[in-house]
Amino acid sequence: MNQIKALFVVGCSLLGMLASCPIQAQDQQEPGRGEIRDTEFIIRKDRVLSLPRQSRVFEKSPSLPPVAATTSFSYQVKDFFVPLEPVVLETQAYQKPFPRPAYGQTPGNAKLGFGNYSSPLIHLDYHHLPDSEKTYGLHLKHQGFYTGPVDGSNSAEDHTEVGLSGSLFRDFLELYGNLDFERDMYHFYGYTPDPEISVPQDSIRQVFNTLKTRLGIKRIDRSEPFDYGASLSLRLFNDRYAARESEALVKVRALFRASENLKGGIDSRLAFTSPSDQNYEAINRNYFKLHPYAQYTKDGLHVEVGANVIHENDIVPNKLKEFYVFPSAFLSYHVVPQIGAYARYEGDVKRNTYYDFVMENPFLGPSDQLRNTVQNYLVDAGISGKINGETNYEVGLRYGDYTNMHFYGNNMADSTRFQLIYDNNTRVMEYHATLDYKFEQFYQLQASAQYFQYTLDEINSAWHRPEWEIHINNTFTPDPKWTIHANMHALGGIQAINLASDSQRKLSPILDLHLSVDYAFTEKFSAFLQGNNLLNQSYERFNYYPVRSIQVIGGIGFKF
Repeated sequence: MNQIKALFVVGCSLLGMLASCPIQAQDQQEPGRGEIRDTEFIIRKDRVLSLPRQSRVFEKSPSLPPVAATTSFSYQVKDFFVPLEPVVLETQAYQKPFPRPAYGQTPGNAKLGFGNYSSPLIHLDYHHLPDSEKTYGLHLKHQGFYTGPVDGSNSAEDHTEVGLSGSLFRDFLELYGNLDFERDMYHFYGYTPDPEISVPQDSIRQVFNTLKTRLGIKRIDRSEPFDYGASLSLRLFNDRYAARESEALVKVRALFRASENLKGGIDSRLAFTSPSDQNYEAINRNYFKLHPYAQYTKDGLHVEVGANVIHENDIVPNKLKEFYVFPSAFLSYHVVPQIGAYARYEGDVKRNTYYDFVMENPFLGPSDQLRNTVQNYLVDAGISGKINGETNYEVGLRYGDYTNMHFYGNNMADSTRFQLIYDNNTRVMEYHATLDYKFEQFYQLQASAQYFQYTLDEINSAWHRPEWEIHINNTFTPDPKWTIHANMHALGGIQAINLASDSQRKLSPILDLHLSVDYAFTEKFSAFLQGNNLLNQSYERFNYYPVRSIQVIGGIGFKF
């Protein structure tokens, strides 16, 4: 305590000394800067500082008595469950309605025309459009050529088609069907007219009647992982003589997409055919084919491998077996869309019916025997691609080995008719090329060329098969009102044989120019003009059967 007092006295002395310094400085001269002056400090211990007494409070504030609760509160929480089922939301993709353009809403169109060779044309197509759950259609066509190139009406022909079709659409399926009738009339006019000898027209007339029906089912969305389809077809065929043929054909296909790049499937075909003709009674020709396959596609690479499993019961002299298993493979690769390469290998059994033969050669007479063609193997390789994004091309080479390939020769009993000729083993080398060019909406070109070399076993030549063939199709659309088609079909190197006289001849090359012009006066009314064989050639596709020379048909067309 004494130390504190002493320090306090010293502090006060210092303050007093500092206070007196300014007064002395007024009387004395201010010393120079940095000079050390003499100073005296006096410390006095007898001085005592005293402070007044201050009262202090040492008692604490009394605490308040605790408040006692008079009521106890208790809470009970109860769960209330409402028996409501969860809300189910049915969602579906919104389909924006795209109205059909006015020109696409006409359900029907018709053509009426007439030309030289007494050739009327009637064509009607109607397709019901408004109903989204079902659709149906009608097809009618009749075209006649009631005079011909040889002996007037004795070389006439006409063709009539009547067809009904319909479809029912369900959630995922389409049920479809059709019923068709075809009538084709020809004459066996392959003779040399004699003014002194009249050939009765009825004695050489040939008429084919075909009734066909089909019922089928298929998926509407073909992009689903699993796709399928099936159909049942029935056909009844007869001609004006002794040929008859009935057929039942079942087709079933199934496809499974394992991923975007990998898919596989099975195609099957089962046919029961019963033909009869002048030289044989009704027989049963059964045919079954199963084609399993797998495909892989990625980055310009396409690979497909599979097999053709076939059973057929034809009885032929050179037949070795009824059950066949042939491998099939296809490979293509495009480094860039402009160029790529492909290769194919496949064995098969080509099914042939009497109906197929007469659609190819309508002057076929009684047949001795119907045979399927066994394709022992076929190798096809080439290149394909695009040029400037407008031209597609393909150039390749095919080589095949066949058993029972069919050819035609003039009948041994009647040279105005033809009969089938089979070769035991035929090897065919084929050079082929195709071209497709499109320039905006103005012009489109489609062209193809083929050259064949035959190596035969039992016959001398590939009778009535061309050595080369060229197709050129041009389509011009200068404006929406005009549509012009200018096409050319050329083939040559055809060797013919007359089995009755055992004579052979080479037919002249065929060059057929076709021109078709359509002009639309309005959206529903138009006119057309068609010309065939504009070079006025009297060529023969089949021996002794010259075709009509220049033929022109004109008429009108309208939509409703």
